[in-house]
Amino acid sequence: MPLKARDRIILIRVKIERAKKHLRDLATEILALEHAAVVLMENDTNISPHPIAIRHELPNIRTVPAISFDTVSIAGDIVHNLRAALDHLAHQLVLVGSPDTIPTRRIEFPISETVTKYESEKARKVEGMTPIAIEAIDRLKPYKGGNDALWRIHELDNIDKHRALFTLAHDFIFTADWFPGTYLLKTDNPDFAGIEANVEQDIQTEIEEAIGDAKIAQSSALLPSLHQLVDFVENLVFNFEPLLE
Repeated sequence: MPLKARDRIILIRVKIERAKKHLRDLATEILALEHAAVVLMENDTNISPHPIAIRHELPNIRTVPAISFDTVSIAGDIVHNLRAALDHLAHQLVLVGSPDTIPTRRIEFPISETVTKYESEKARKVEGMTPIAIEAIDRLKPYKGGNDALWRIHELDNIDKHRALFTLAHDFIFTADWFPGTYLLKTDNPDFAGIEANVEQDIQTEIEEAIGDAKIAQSSALLPSLHQLVDFVENLVFNFEPLLE
């Protein structure tokens, strides 16, 4: 018996609900967070742009926020589940459009860096979907500069899966119960502007003023950004429900 649209939505929502669970876990981590007065030398030319272990007894100090590595790991799990929900939606759209075929491994929700790349890669990713479903995806403009939320999910997922941990502000100190001391992560182009907008406001202002770099203002704080992305994907999936019948 063919699945009803409601059944297909339930199967897709498994990933969204998992993202929500991770989001609650992330909020719990942040609520329990105490920003340790971790110290760094103001003008230490020995500090590498790459992650390094640091000590707490340096002169010419300034404070840098400290969080557990668990925080960014949970954030990566949230983004991955959102990307998976979109791919599960694409899979279900193929099952509806071509019920007598098995979707290939190439099927995924198409998101590209440019509109040109989107048009050239789309066909193999949506093979078997109905023309109406493909048109609905096209209207979302799922490429960089066309749909910022979709591109952000796609890019963040690739960063966390294939390249590195998410970065939060220019400087962040990380802790974990499986190694002693602290770990400094530095970047010129952070993925997020701190952790939570209200909690981070004063600290982040100090960091921005000290560094004099406006780049960080272009990104958003971790927790509110992920809240928005979860809501965005949930609404997107529900909007496709009429095409899943």
